[in-house]
Amino acid sequence: MFYSQPLSTRFGTDLIGHITSGTWKKLDIAVAWARASGVTLLEPALKDFLKAGNELSVVVGVDLDNTTKEGLEGLLALKNHGAASIFVHHNETGTIFHPKLYLFRNPTRGKLIVGSNNITEAGLFRNTEAGLELDANVRDQIIVSAKNAIDAWRDTSLDLAHELDSVFLAELVANEYIKDEATLKARAAANRTSSRSKSGGGKKLFGSVHVTRPPALAQVAPSTPAGIQAQKKRAAPTSAAGTTQGNAKASITVGQVLLIRLRKARGTQVQIPLAVLREPFFAGVAQVVISVADGVTRGIHPTHATRAKSSNPNTNKLEMPETKTMKDPVARFERTPTGIQYEVYDASSPKGQSIMRKLHAGRTASPPMTRLAVPSNPAGSTWWRFI
Repeated sequence: MFYSQPLSTRFGTDLIGHITSGTWKKLDIAVAWARASGVTLLEPALKDFLKAGNELSVVVGVDLDNTTKEGLEGLLALKNHGAASIFVHHNETGTIFHPKLYLFRNPTRGKLIVGSNNITEAGLFRNTEAGLELDANVRDQIIVSAKNAIDAWRDTSLDLAHELDSVFLAELVANEYIKDEATLKARAAANRTSSRSKSGGGKKLFGSVHVTRPPALAQVAPSTPAGIQAQKKRAAPTSAAGTTQGNAKASITVGQVLLIRLRKARGTQVQIPLAVLREPFFAGVAQVVISVADGVTRGIHPTHATRAKSSNPNTNKLEMPETKTMKDPVARFERTPTGIQYEVYDASSPKGQSIMRKLHAGRTASPPMTRLAVPSNPAGSTWWRFI
């Protein structure tokens, strides 16, 4: 599997799903940076993983002031819940420790994920990141090689790695290898102010697409039965207007992103099934979306069957001028603090293919994560899933 974040993947969501799947007995992680924002999001899943008698090993770097005191404190606290070992790697010559590797194992199988995702909120959910996931026999050379690399990075014989405990954490702080997050946030704010001042307010040369952080509910993996049951206890399905749909068969979903294969109606109108609007994704927001392409706000409007005897709508429509020349449009909707924004692409385009691969993968997941408006007619149906 190829991870393309944030277009068609929330790496953190998939990572939590792997941790909580019950499939794996050992997890080895090696990352350049760890912050409280990322550790906090993974913490519930990792605690349960350790309490189940599984083993966790983490190697983290402290270069470029990106790993924080709070991040290491969060990792160190995991040792209270089971067989966890935390190592810090650093080379005084200035060579930067920069891998991002996640290796799952059980007695027969291994899953290796190599990419660019650090244990930070941005790295797990918001930044533009990429990764590749491979599954193989646990004795396959690629799994063995990855395990050997992690063993080398946490080898303490050359003093490049030290196992983390409270004493060594205090030494890292005292000798300014790591700083607290308040200090780094203040420094980043000062740097941004200085950069704006020096730039003299020059024009922006690139576009802006808002990418949101995950909701607190993302701490429970939605792809597992336990995650789905936990979600049902926390939220009820709601319509786009925010009213509870007590009898609706809407699935309980987690995520700030909706991926959807659209069906065109007429002209540049596309159809949005009622079941989609009943999802929690649309709860408490107006039925409007903002096009990333032109910044125009457009409404989602109910439609009725021509011969319908009821006043209830049978679907909804959305005007998408971008679809005029598209044969098979697929879209990415993101819920932001100011509303819902969308991007739409033809399924044959590079971005469209990435979205379609994620939708296809959701159809074969267990339980299925992609829903079809008409399961008996996939070719002519609307598909959707949340990430």
